[in-house]
This record gives sequence, structure tokens and C-alpha cells, in this order.
Amino acid sequence: MLRAVFLLMVSIWASGPLAAQEVPALYDVTGVATDDQLNVRAAPEASAPVIGALSHSQTHVEVTAVNEAGTWGRVVLGEQTGWASLAYLTVQPESAMPDAGEVTCFGTEPFWSYHVDAGDTATWSAIDDEALTLKSGPFRRADARFEPFISAAGAPGQQAVLVMQKDPQCSDGMSDALYGLSAVLVLSGRLERAVSGCCSLAPR
Repeated sequence: MLRAVFLLMVSIWASGPLAAQEVPALYDVTGVATDDQLNVRAAPEASAPVIGALSHSQTHVEVTAVNEAGTWGRVVLGEQTGWASLAYLTVQPESAMPDAGEVTCFGTEPFWSYHVDAGDTATWSAIDDEALTLKSGPFRRADARFEPFISAAGAPGQQAVLVMQKDPQCSDGMSDALYGLSAVLVLSGRLERAVSGCCSLAPR
């Protein structure tokens, strides 16, 4: 009985107003005149101060969170975070996890980066470490329907498992930017590492 209630709740949540706005995801700016730009504001409201702008033709804009009304999307601008009207942003199909093509994950102490091109390669780099290139499998869910998202990669004598979770408050610890995915990466084999950080979607 409890399982049936739980599944019903999940079904109701998935069919809600934000189901069509799965985030983080990549969006394109649309409906903005060629001599204009899309303002990015400090808060999800039209009266908030403008802190930046997106080009009228800008593509691959990562929206990392959506306001409660589903009308504004949060984006990263350099080292800060702002909000753009979703009325002028169109989501790219299959750009959210686990259908995304690529992600770049990163962290500090020490500084590290891990880029995954799903189904192709994964690349690790860090201060004082040798660069690694591994064969990557597709992104997948740990469960058929729910998070977290997992990416496994390997090479002779080396394995890597990346586990990502939706986290709209993920911070790189060095700036005011907020990302939409937190991650734990475990490397085993010739190079042994366990690190945590944030991930950002990359275009295919």
C-alpha cells in the first residue's frame, strides 16, 4: 500500500508544471530582436537590477534552476549567477541528464577537472597529476526512474566512477556562481583519487 502511494506521489510530481522544465538543461535564446539582448537580472523579477545579458542568438545557455512560478531560469554568468526570463529561452531536446551529451565537473583543494563525452571519452586533469583519458560509457540513472546519475569509464589499469546528483545550490567554493549538479568522482587503479565538486552541462 505504501509503495502504491509513493508511486502515485511520484507520478503527480512528474506531471506538475516543472516537469517540462527539467533542469539543469541547455536552452537557446529565442524571440529577441536582432538589435536587442536578453537581460540577466539579480533576482527572478522584472524589477531586479540587470547584471548582464545574453545575445539575441545565444545558444547552449545552461539553466541550473527555475523559480517557483516556472517563469525565470537561473544561469551562470562568469563568476556570478543571475536570472533570465524563460519566455525567451527554449530548451534543447535531450539536453538534461541522463540524456545530456557532455558534462564538465570540477572542484578545488586540489583544483581538478573531469570532462565526460558520454559514450566516448572521459578526461581527468589536476594539479600535480598526470592527465588521464578513459573510455566512457553512457550516462545512466542508478535506478530506472530516479537519481543519482552515473558515468563509468575505464582504461588499462584505471577505472573511474562519477556519481552526479541534482543540487541547485552547488558552489565551486571560489565564486558566487551556483550550479545544478553536485558530484563525487572516484578514480581507482594506477591513480587513486576521491574528490567532490560541481558539474556543468556542455553542448554535444
